[in-house]
Amino acid sequence: MLQSVAAINLIIGIVSTAILILLFFNEHVGKLMSTDYNSILRTDTTPFFNPASSYNNHSNLLFDHCELQELDPWDPMIVNYLNPNMIPWKNCIPTYKVLSKLVDGQLFIYDNTIDGTCFYRCLHPKDDHALIYSNWIPIVNGTRPRCDVIEVNCSKVNADGTPGKNVYYRYLHAQVFRPDEAEGIQDNLKKPDVHIILFDSVSESQFVRSMPKTRHVLREYYESISFRHLNKIGLNSRPNGFALLMGKAIYPVKKSLISRGHNIDYQNKSYCNKYLNNDQFIGFRFQDDGYVTMMNEDWSLGVFNWPDCKGFQEKPTDHYMRPFQLRVEGDDWKSDYLSEAIHRNSCHEAFFHQMEYLKNFIDKYPDKPKFSLTWMSYLAHDDINALYHADDYFYRFFRNYREKLSNSYLLIMGDHGNRFSSIRHTSVGEMEDNNPFLFFSAPESVREDGELMTQIRKNSKELITHYDLYATLLDIAKPENPRIPNPLIRGSSILRELSQPRTCDRLRIPFEYCSCHVEKIPLPKHSSVGIKAASIMIKEMNRVLEEDPDTRGKCAELTLNEESLNVEWLAERSKTRIYKVKYNTKPGNGEFLGNVVQNPDEKDQFQILSERFPRMNRYGNQTRCANTAKYAAYCYCKDLLKESTGTLNSIAALPENTVIPVNNFDSTVEIGKTSKSPISPTRL
Repeated sequence: MLQSVAAINLIIGIVSTAILILLFFNEHVGKLMSTDYNSILRTDTTPFFNPASSYNNHSNLLFDHCELQELDPWDPMIVNYLNPNMIPWKNCIPTYKVLSKLVDGQLFIYDNTIDGTCFYRCLHPKDDHALIYSNWIPIVNGTRPRCDVIEVNCSKVNADGTPGKNVYYRYLHAQVFRPDEAEGIQDNLKKPDVHIILFDSVSESQFVRSMPKTRHVLREYYESISFRHLNKIGLNSRPNGFALLMGKAIYPVKKSLISRGHNIDYQNKSYCNKYLNNDQFIGFRFQDDGYVTMMNEDWSLGVFNWPDCKGFQEKPTDHYMRPFQLRVEGDDWKSDYLSEAIHRNSCHEAFFHQMEYLKNFIDKYPDKPKFSLTWMSYLAHDDINALYHADDYFYRFFRNYREKLSNSYLLIMGDHGNRFSSIRHTSVGEMEDNNPFLFFSAPESVREDGELMTQIRKNSKELITHYDLYATLLDIAKPENPRIPNPLIRGSSILRELSQPRTCDRLRIPFEYCSCHVEKIPLPKHSSVGIKAASIMIKEMNRVLEEDPDTRGKCAELTLNEESLNVEWLAERSKTRIYKVKYNTKPGNGEFLGNVVQNPDEKDQFQILSERFPRMNRYGNQTRCANTAKYAAYCYCKDLLKESTGTLNSIAALPENTVIPVNNFDSTVEIGKTSKSPISPTRL
């Protein structure tokens, strides 16, 4: 009997102790998780969090760990979107007879049977937005224009000897004009060449499936190494381009539960409203090291200029193709006639002229170290299938220039993945967008260094960013007296052991673009969490639209389309819950994305984690009243409400041939119609 009483008392004691422990634990966890949420509101302390050790977190931040993902370029989720047989200008037949030709720097006119005279003039850059024209000069076959960009004009002659109005032929040529002669070919230049060839909007997976022959020649003959985990650091070309070419951040990452916070490297939008000639542009570094330099983009408003940014006042490289693009499509300088003549009517896409310029650059300087940047925006920007047809061209280029590129570092790469094709609405397409491709090749002499190549191959399996590539380029150029002795470096050279640990926040990658695996648990379509979270994000969108002077009073108030919600819980070992929300707004059916954190104690309270809400679909002329505004992507112009005869969502499904800007800093593209001249790509 006494033994039974003792046993009962022991059980009661154990149960009481367990209850006390549970009460204490619940109170402690509640305080801990409240600290998680409330710490977001403070900017002077790091959020407190004690993650489970199995997550291998490297700090007190949520998601400060990284499990890299291996994407399948032919994932079953996206195969129905792929069309390897797409050719943008299939069966194109040239309709424009080209009478002029540059041969080794000499200008010739052929088959000129019309009674008239042909002239040429040189086009020089005044700055990134303006040209300087030389006088018209009569063409004598074999003349050597002393400039890179030449415009040809054939017409009846005026009495004063100048070209008349009855022009019957116009054309635009680009060459690399070298004022001095080559000092003889030097087979063993001490300094290697460096060439960056960038395909805008091409992911790792897209390059693999679209360019098999090019990939083959790069791997077999250049021993190129694929860096499969290059991660974009910003929404589109502008932030990634600045990270790559300037090594700087143009947007901040705010402090939160998922980030220690990262400041912007430019104040008061100086990356846009001040000239960049005194900045740490990587081309300047190579110039200081004795390199001859070249830069060409196929868009007149390149990575440093859209929508109205100053860019460079003096040309940033020795050879600069900008006058060519300004004459084709620059606002105050364009000639529609020339644009049609050199592109569609000659069956030459924009990249053709760029690559001819690059080849001419390589050919003209066999005796000097060379740095070049070729940025192709039009080729693959707006369609996931637009790259297939270019495989043969680039295969032949790399095969034919194998010897001339043998002493070169090659960075064949993208800035981000495709952002607007239908594939982008799949989870695989979203991951591809965050994962631009990079094929890296070292000079033949460097490939003989087994230890170095082992390190590069090891690094190719790590998470890297465009900041790391800027650091790599700095590692290659070694000027004795650089104009900027100690440039800001945000990354690690891929030629050396990389800094650790490599998590998205430590590499300054905003959480919404992070490629590291996160377990995502979908919520019901009409969940109260999604409705409340989307509502506070839309409230913030309306606030910034009204506060920004460029949109104030111009844009309709946005509301939530509850039928479009897509909500995912981003699972982590914490009571604090973070949600990724995709939502559509009315009017205009804008599709946006944002992340929020839920207060664990007050379930109706959410805090926004996203710095901005990227727009995931096109928006036509909805922003015509504020096209270049900072938050134009959010805007649906009020004057459209007066014109609309249908519902507020009447522009949700855009018809064929609709001219539409592709995001808040974009020019226009045509859908469902092949344009005669290139279309303007996305920048931000």
